[in-house]
Amino acid sequence: MTTKETNTRDSFSIVVGGPFHSILRQIGLVDEDQLPSYRAILFLVTVAWLPGALLATLQALFDGNYSGWGYFSDPTVLTRYIAAIWVMVATERYADGRIKMLTRQFREARLLLKKDLPGFSKVLVQADRRSSSATAEVMLLGLAIIWSGISSIYLVETSGSSWIGVYTEADATWSWAGHYARFVATPLFLFLVFRWMWRFAVWTLLLFNLSRLPLQLTPLHPDRAAGLGFLSIYPSIFSGFILALSCVVAAAAITEIGLVEHSANQVWLLIAGWIALNLVLFLGPLTIFSSHLYKTRETALLEYGGLASQHHLMFHRKWIMGESNNEQLLGSPDPSSVSDLNAAVQAVQDMRVLPVDRFAVVQLIVAAGVPMLAVAGTQLPLSELAKWLVSSLF
Repeated sequence: MTTKETNTRDSFSIVVGGPFHSILRQIGLVDEDQLPSYRAILFLVTVAWLPGALLATLQALFDGNYSGWGYFSDPTVLTRYIAAIWVMVATERYADGRIKMLTRQFREARLLLKKDLPGFSKVLVQADRRSSSATAEVMLLGLAIIWSGISSIYLVETSGSSWIGVYTEADATWSWAGHYARFVATPLFLFLVFRWMWRFAVWTLLLFNLSRLPLQLTPLHPDRAAGLGFLSIYPSIFSGFILALSCVVAAAAITEIGLVEHSANQVWLLIAGWIALNLVLFLGPLTIFSSHLYKTRETALLEYGGLASQHHLMFHRKWIMGESNNEQLLGSPDPSSVSDLNAAVQAVQDMRVLPVDRFAVVQLIVAAGVPMLAVAGTQLPLSELAKWLVSSLF
């Protein structure tokens, strides 16, 4: 591989690049490795939450009819502007390192022949270009602004009167903090969410392009995924993003339950549906390799099964039918070879068609489900919920 290709491979990142990252770099919010620093986290959380808090406080002091103090107790404010932004930015460094590790593994595990490495580098260059696309970020920002405007109207309508504003006679009047949330804080939060979604789309497309390369799969690999078992690490890359979204969804659900009456079945369906959605969405990209693994397993069953049949037939003739020429079974390597071939065939039979393990599934369930415990708490007493959790885990 040439030096240029090596540099391209090593520089691939889903975090570094794009206009937003350039802005953070220009104002000194990235470290020497070009990844966002903790100052970036504090800065973005401050921009999202603090001005709204000051505006809500000032208007509440000047207007006795304004219920601005609700800004400080609103769970959607705390989860969107503080918890979610904090988690989404804080996990970027971890996610970037994991992505680089997984992409390098395709080369270091010899899953590609030397002649196919230029194609591998080309795929990474395309993914790097997409992840840092200025056009994509501009579109994401526009979508965030539009979404914020629509959702703000809905919030005012459902709440009637809150720190956001007042809805009377089919007309919404926003407060000072409501205006700031509508045009700055919420678009910032949504932009970061959409940016993570875009990264997920880039990663999914990267996996698809990698699956089209001539991968050298090994049916006897101990990871039971023909050498692709390392991809079970991938869901952890987005577990922070899932946790952030789950906090926001849980807060929104609790607020909705407080405003509109919902049956217990609807609440439980929401919790189960949210967890199932995350499992399907974030494990889905790994199905890209299922056809390859299925074909590898099918071919290996025929090949190793045929080899075992031939060997075992010879073993039967030699030791059962009496063709051993008086050779002693004790000390012979033949029984050991039978056992080894049986183990090889069993390893092929145990091959998974999805390169994911139980731990990866548990990570997704925990990230999506832990914030939902607060929603479950609206239907069950805390003590009963704790007993249920203990009995389920132990």
